[in-house]
Amino acid sequence: MSNLNEIAHRHGRDRWKDAMFIAAALLLTAISIGSLTTKAKGSVTDHKWEVAMFETPELIK
Repeated sequence: MSNLNEIAHRHGRDRWKDAMFIAAALLLTAISIGSLTTKAKGSVTDHKWEVAMFETPELIK
Protein backbone atom coordinates (compact mmCIF):
# COMPACT_ATOMS: atom_id res chain seq x y z
CA MET A 1 0.00 0.00 0.00
CA SER A 2 2.90 2.39 0.46
CA ASN A 3 3.61 2.24 -3.28
CA LEU A 4 0.07 3.34 -4.04
CA ASN A 5 0.39 6.29 -1.68
CA GLU A 6 3.65 7.35 -3.34
CA ILE A 7 2.07 7.10 -6.78
CA ALA A 8 -0.94 9.09 -5.65
CA HIS A 9 1.34 11.72 -4.14
CA ARG A 10 3.47 11.91 -7.29
CA HIS A 11 0.48 12.25 -9.60
CA GLY A 12 -1.52 14.52 -7.32
CA ARG A 13 -2.97 17.80 -8.44
CA ASP A 14 -0.73 20.81 -8.55
CA ARG A 15 -2.88 23.70 -7.35
CA TRP A 16 -0.65 26.42 -8.83
CA LYS A 17 -0.79 24.89 -12.30
CA ASP A 18 -4.55 24.47 -12.01
CA ALA A 19 -4.95 28.09 -10.91
CA MET A 20 -2.76 29.36 -13.76
CA PHE A 21 -4.69 27.27 -16.29
CA ILE A 22 -8.03 28.62 -15.06
CA ALA A 23 -6.72 32.20 -15.03
CA ALA A 24 -5.40 31.85 -18.60
CA ALA A 25 -8.69 30.32 -19.75
CA LEU A 26 -10.67 33.20 -18.19
CA LEU A 27 -8.35 35.78 -19.74
CA LEU A 28 -8.67 34.27 -23.22
CA THR A 29 -12.43 34.04 -22.82
CA ALA A 30 -12.64 37.70 -21.80
CA ILE A 31 -10.49 38.74 -24.76
CA SER A 32 -12.57 36.75 -27.22
CA ILE A 33 -15.85 38.14 -25.84
CA GLY A 34 -14.42 41.65 -25.82
CA SER A 35 -13.45 41.41 -29.48
CA LEU A 36 -17.10 40.83 -30.40
CA THR A 37 -18.47 43.96 -28.76
CA THR A 38 -19.41 47.06 -30.72
CA LYS A 39 -16.83 49.20 -28.94
CA ALA A 40 -14.02 46.93 -30.08
CA LYS A 41 -15.34 47.05 -33.63
CA GLY A 42 -15.00 50.82 -33.71
CA SER A 43 -17.06 53.31 -35.63
CA VAL A 44 -18.33 52.19 -38.98
CA THR A 45 -18.87 54.90 -41.55
CA ASP A 46 -20.87 54.48 -44.70
CA HIS A 47 -18.64 54.74 -47.69
CA LYS A 48 -20.17 56.71 -50.52
CA TRP A 49 -18.64 55.84 -53.82
CA GLU A 50 -18.48 58.35 -56.64
CA VAL A 51 -17.67 57.71 -60.22
CA ALA A 52 -16.24 60.49 -62.29
CA MET A 53 -15.67 60.23 -66.02
CA PHE A 54 -13.32 62.56 -67.78
CA GLU A 55 -13.04 62.77 -71.52
CA THR A 56 -10.22 64.49 -73.23
CA PRO A 57 -10.85 65.71 -76.76
CA GLU A 58 -7.33 64.80 -77.95
CA LEU A 59 -7.87 61.06 -77.45
CA ILE A 60 -11.25 60.96 -79.19
CA LYS A 61 -10.79 60.86 -82.99
